[in-house]
Amino acid sequence: MINCRCRPTEGISGSSVSTRHVRANPQTCPVCSCVGSSQRFSEPINPAVGRNHNVTLGSFIEALRRPDAELSPDFLEPHETAYDQAFRIFFNSKCHCARRSEINEPEHTHSLQESVQYLQASLPPLSTVFGEAGSYDPSSFLRQWKDFLASKPSQPLSFRKSQMHLLPPDESELLISRQWDIDSLWFGATGLQAIRPPNDFRLSFLPSLALNLSRDEVIQPHGLELEKTRHIKFGTFNTQSVRFSAFLFFPNAAPDSTSATRNALSLERQKDLYDHIIIPAAYEAVSDPCRQEIPRTYDMAYAKSRSFQEKPGNNRWKPDDVSRAVHLQYTIPAEDLPLFWNLVVEKANSFQLTTKSGELVSYFKGPRLLFQSHDLKNTFGRGTLSESLNSFEYSVLRAFNPAHLDVHSCWIDIGARDYVASVPAHDVSGRGPFTVLWKSQCHSYLHEQLSKIVPSSHLNAVDFQRFLLRDIGDYQAKAKRTRASNPGHPHERKPGVIRAKAYSCHKELFSVMFSDYDLFGSGFLPLLALDEGMINDLSSANQGRHQVRRDALLKAWEANKRHLRATSDARALANYGIRKEMTFRLDVILRMWHRGYFEPNQSPHVGHRSFKVSGASSGAGHDPFWVVSTKDINDLIFTQAARLVLPLDHLFQQASLSANISPPSLILAFYTAQLFCRLLTYALASKERFSYDNWIWLSQWTVQSRRIPHAKFLLERRGLGLDLSIQDSGMLWIPPSSLDWHSGHIALETLIQLYIPRNPFQRGLVSQMSVQRLTVSKVAIEISLRQLLQHARSEFENGRRHTADELVERIICLATEEVARAYHQHMLSKLQLYWERLRKKVGHNVLPCLKRLQRSEEESAMQMGRIVTAQTIWEIYDEAWTAYIRTHPNSDAEDIPGDVPLWMGTRKYLPPDDSWSSSVFKRLFNRPKISSWYGLYFLELYQRAKRLWEAIEDYAGPFDERFSRIIGNYIMVTFNSDPTKDVAIDRRPGAGYQRATFFRIQYWAPYFSPHECTTLAPWGSVDNHQHRNPCIPPTAMSRAINVTEFQNHSNSFIQLWTRLISHHNQLREAKIKERDRICKQAMECLVDLVGPQWSHENDLAFIMPWKFRNSTAGDGQREDPFRLPILAKSTRFSTRPNQPTILLPSRHNVMTVVSAIESLPQLDQTILRRAKWIREVLNNNGQQYEMRSHFEAKEREMDDVALPNSLLRQFLARTEPPQREIQVLDTFDDI
Repeated sequence: MINCRCRPTEGISGSSVSTRHVRANPQTCPVCSCVGSSQRFSEPINPAVGRNHNVTLGSFIEALRRPDAELSPDFLEPHETAYDQAFRIFFNSKCHCARRSEINEPEHTHSLQESVQYLQASLPPLSTVFGEAGSYDPSSFLRQWKDFLASKPSQPLSFRKSQMHLLPPDESELLISRQWDIDSLWFGATGLQAIRPPNDFRLSFLPSLALNLSRDEVIQPHGLELEKTRHIKFGTFNTQSVRFSAFLFFPNAAPDSTSATRNALSLERQKDLYDHIIIPAAYEAVSDPCRQEIPRTYDMAYAKSRSFQEKPGNNRWKPDDVSRAVHLQYTIPAEDLPLFWNLVVEKANSFQLTTKSGELVSYFKGPRLLFQSHDLKNTFGRGTLSESLNSFEYSVLRAFNPAHLDVHSCWIDIGARDYVASVPAHDVSGRGPFTVLWKSQCHSYLHEQLSKIVPSSHLNAVDFQRFLLRDIGDYQAKAKRTRASNPGHPHERKPGVIRAKAYSCHKELFSVMFSDYDLFGSGFLPLLALDEGMINDLSSANQGRHQVRRDALLKAWEANKRHLRATSDARALANYGIRKEMTFRLDVILRMWHRGYFEPNQSPHVGHRSFKVSGASSGAGHDPFWVVSTKDINDLIFTQAARLVLPLDHLFQQASLSANISPPSLILAFYTAQLFCRLLTYALASKERFSYDNWIWLSQWTVQSRRIPHAKFLLERRGLGLDLSIQDSGMLWIPPSSLDWHSGHIALETLIQLYIPRNPFQRGLVSQMSVQRLTVSKVAIEISLRQLLQHARSEFENGRRHTADELVERIICLATEEVARAYHQHMLSKLQLYWERLRKKVGHNVLPCLKRLQRSEEESAMQMGRIVTAQTIWEIYDEAWTAYIRTHPNSDAEDIPGDVPLWMGTRKYLPPDDSWSSSVFKRLFNRPKISSWYGLYFLELYQRAKRLWEAIEDYAGPFDERFSRIIGNYIMVTFNSDPTKDVAIDRRPGAGYQRATFFRIQYWAPYFSPHECTTLAPWGSVDNHQHRNPCIPPTAMSRAINVTEFQNHSNSFIQLWTRLISHHNQLREAKIKERDRICKQAMECLVDLVGPQWSHENDLAFIMPWKFRNSTAGDGQREDPFRLPILAKSTRFSTRPNQPTILLPSRHNVMTVVSAIESLPQLDQTILRRAKWIREVLNNNGQQYEMRSHFEAKEREMDDVALPNSLLRQFLARTEPPQREIQVLDTFDDI
């Protein structure tokens, strides 16, 4: 029960000063906020009686009384009324919600101690699990996994039972004491003159970007959105025992809305700031000898800050590493601050920089100051809020001149910690130390009460689950910025709760603020479940953007375990309390303080508070917290961590020691480690549940489809549903059916149904796309290749040569396609990298993402992936140039230049040595290992396939002999490469040299040579010619165009393709005659390009798509229908194309053109009949022509190869996430 110290406060009669009533909820007690009282929150406060006559406070009040054009004199009164209610409601020590946990608990439950005993019966000692690497064998405990992870006891966990063990009738009562404090301060200053002497200012040079304000702050000093406004740390200063950081904001600088450092200054802008503003102002304002220490230029400061690079011999740091840069600081004496600040403002307002478009902008105009200090709880912790404020006045307010503060732009975090007072010396029961934890079920009522303070102000609440335990948790609420209400703005007239949070002070034991309270939180740790080769494959496939070594990951894992080992020591026990904190406007707090509101005799609810821990609810409400033994709660937390660390140790050890584990098993182990690592972070922290972890907590959920955002369809996704077990038993238990307990990984039947969303902790090489690509390429494809090779070898050994040769063709096609796919993905990711560099340089909000490039990446990753060709590159560059040229409004080059993309031609490899496939093999695969790009993923895949081929090499011949002949059919475009780089850039001076690097990348692509892949043939030589067209005489000869004609037709077809496909909507609006002309020309061109033709009675009767015959040239070399463009000036080869064929007549392109024509309205009937005839003749039974546009071997082999387990086949073959589309009712808009 509460020791209520409320006394009626009598008003002073006869005072000439008007009395102000602070009103609040009439249903709450004036002292304790006890529901049911009909009295008001407070008695009338007479300003004359309780007035604080502190001189410093008086000066701030005078500053508030200064006329303000935007604010009326009674502006703050509604805020005071709301704050009075906030102090009474939020800091109340009782809860009146109806969700009391003791009502719903069954008769038989487990206390914390009993739950620990139950778990530890199947676990080794904690000191063993948290021991150093090699100290124990985790694999010997595999059979116990089910016992400590899934064998849920019949008695749920009960905090009530644990608390009651601390409150036996014959023991002394537990007393909760409260300490008030001030934690964070934000002061919006109008100048550095706000800092009173003798407090000097330490000017910062080149501070780390990590010091910038990156969180979504509710408060808006000077009306600025802090996280979106460019700023830099300006310096620091001290006031008594408080250290402030000063930030300089530039409201006139345009933010980068998509960059990770959107509110930071680039090094180029920092150079402008220091060289033209800060350093000149400092040299004018500061006198010697202080001035001599300040760097004279930005370059001097930069050189000093990077002095660590001047010493060789440390291989751990890269030359451009900025993480070790020294944060330089120099003293500006207090007496020089006024002049220094005036000069900074003057020079910032006058400085202009020239944009890329030639416009002059005042980038640094109107700089604003913010002083900030955090983590002051212990500095200002006192028994009453009045005492905390008095200490705050002495340590902080006296150091500031309110005339140079925008007091309306100042905020203060006021909090209170409740903790168990020290147990009396005569208490020898050994119950303590104690830990106080918030009841999670009381948070909704608290949020409801806070929302009622100002109903017009919207609050967003977040509940934090603590330690994977149902009945404890933390709470945070932030004001939602709307048009009607914006409590964080300094000129907001409507009051509101800005920010409030209630949390337990126990978190610092398990992790620290410097790691964002996220022990085991690295998304890379699950990679330890893969072997070294798989990790290397992921790194190489990720273009080296994340280079992760297994030994480095293992060191990080052991460092996390070291933290657990140290904190699990029983000697680390202490008392831990709970804390509430709310953000208030300083101007309102100062007025309330000045009027005596915080005096304990006026407002006992902010005075000394102590109350006894009650075991049950009463009419006055119940405790919104639990009090338990620190030892018991610590034991449970560490034991929960141990039952996840132990399986992870096993998975990591298996990957590093056992060479007999199959690749599929390692992939399954990775997904299991991914689950256990996420659970481990939750088990050791208080965390918000984000949507990317839905696959862990929910059994199913739905999302709106992005592809059809306005359709009445949702995507249903499935997860593990672990939250059900937590709600049922009070703590985490994994459903027995979710894991394969014998093998130690997620059950396959469960995994194939899981939708695992993108996770910000698992980006880059541990993203789901990267792991899925690894699964398909290294695991699924390798399994297929191994089984095909084993089958082929058996056929060779048994003399069945024909069957063996068929298998060999399947093997070489599968291997070649997947190597080509890996190269395509390498190409596209490189292009994406170069485009993102250009976007970063020009501006993410200026240059958009390339949709064609993104679509190409998606198409390549599909099971029947689309082959990247010159057409793909051309379409990407057409979109890129259109977007890029808009950033240069003064440029005359609106159409894409003829040398974009930049196609290469050969002067060296002349016929008959101009084979495209041979060229691709030589440039990409027949490279020495010294090439700087030798370790790229597509080369690793090629080498792996070549090693697997050794099983049949004695029968089928060398791998490269077959691979080099057909690789050009699948890799149809490449970067220009050399041993030093895989992407060559045109660096020749000229008009194109001024273009961005993205537009100077060099490419190779072939031209198509029809006369070398077909000859004149009679109709009778065509397979099944009578069935195809019985009217054509067998002696009728085909007609085919030559190389020059083909290239000319192809160039014309590009223009028609653009009208038909790229600008289809414009063509629909064109005149009928224009549409008919374009369609007729397109079909005529298409018919000539697609293959040889046979005519009958002067009419086209049949078209046969090009056939690539395995014939040889005169010197014995195989003919290649694709050839290198030739730049040689020899008249012998003057008819050879010097440009690649952009549009190839593949079935995909043919059907795309026909479909586009058929979709146009009001076409001439002869055109429609011709389009229908082309579709019928060239349909090819739905199969690709020999001129391929898509990969198909993987889909065929994944269907045909019999894997040991059908579920495993489903998992390895999956390229799309497991989700299903569901239709919703007419109430969809309400969902």
